[in-house]
Amino acid sequence: MSRLAAHSPFTYRHSLGVARLALNLARVYGMDQEECQAIYAGALIHDVGKITIANALLIKKGPLTREEWLIIKNHPRAGVELLAATGISHRILELIAYHHERWDGGGYNGLKGLDIPLGARIIALADAFEAMTSQRPYQQSRTLPNALAEVENNAGTQFDPELVPVFFTMILKLLKTTPT
Repeated sequence: MSRLAAHSPFTYRHSLGVARLALNLARVYGMDQEECQAIYAGALIHDVGKITIANALLIKKGPLTREEWLIIKNHPRAGVELLAATGISHRILELIAYHHERWDGGGYNGLKGLDIPLGARIIALADAFEAMTSQRPYQQSRTLPNALAEVENNAGTQFDPELVPVFFTMILKLLKTTPT
C-alpha cells in the first residue's frame, strides 16, 4: 500500500474509504469474521494495479480517449498480476479481479448477477459510493442524498439489488454513530 500511497495519494485515500465501507457493509450483511477480513483486505488493495498507470492519467480532467480508457480498464488485471506471485489468497485476488463487474453483466469482464463473487459485489458498491461522495480532480463530489439516489436507481443494473437496502441500513447506522 505504501507504493500506491506514494504513486497516487488520491487513490490510496480512496482505497481506505472503500475498505471501511466494504467492511461495514459485509458486517451489516451478516458475513462471518473471516469473510469480512478478506473483503476488507481486497477492498484495501482493489486499485493496486493503478500503480502501473501514469498518475497524470489517473487525475486527468476531461474525457478519456479510447486508448486511455483501455489502460484504466486494465487495472484490476494488473493488480492481480502484481499480487499473484506474493502468495496472497485466491479469494482476495478474485475480489480485485472482479470489483468492476456489474449486476447486469456490463462490467469489465462481463460477469453477471450471482456469477460475480459476493465480496466483489460488496466492493463494487463501496467503490462506486466512495467515488461519488469524494472530491475528484475530474468531477465534483455528490451530496449524500444524491449519491444514495444514484445507488438506488442502479439497484439491479450496476449493483446487486439485495445489497442496496443493506447498504442503506449501513449508511443510516454510520450516520447515527458519527459525531456531528
